[in-house]
Amino acid sequence: MRAKALSACLFLLLLSGCLPKNKDWTHPQVANPRKEDQLFQEDSAFCEGKAGPELQGQERQKALDACLARLGWQRKE
Repeated sequence: MRAKALSACLFLLLLSGCLPKNKDWTHPQVANPRKEDQLFQEDSAFCEGKAGPELQGQERQKALDACLARLGWQRKE
């Protein structure tokens, strides 16, 4: 019994690493979660490129947030 419980816990721990990471943003015009995740990756990369390497810290985060908002993304509440 103890071995089964330990195996189940180990399985759940391994499985948790396979789950997608939650993002703090949502796009109201994209209903499909997979498409939304793909679009978020693309838009995040675009915004990273626009921000450039010269911005750091809080200023960089503000620029990324503003860029994502211009692309239609909204922060989750």
